[in-house]
Amino acid sequence: MCKNAIKDKHTGPIYTEMINNLLQPMMESKDCTLIRHDVFHALPNTANTLIGRAAHIAVLDSELFLEKFFLVAGLSYFK
Repeated sequence: MCKNAIKDKHTGPIYTEMINNLLQPMMESKDCTLIRHDVFHALPNTANTLIGRAAHIAVLDSELFLEKFFLVAGLSYFK
């Protein structure tokens, strides 16, 4: 969880509950391995960047990034 969500007294508990409801079944499953990858893009300061939309689109819009990501992350996962 991000630091802002942890500090937020109003919506932080709601965010925490949402995260727990989504991740808890996977964490309890013996057949599931959860891997997190953080991706950072140099993006211009726009409204889309502020709400996080630009980062999601940047990942999906870059065929070169996706190809390299799957080659590097995928190969190391399936070794």
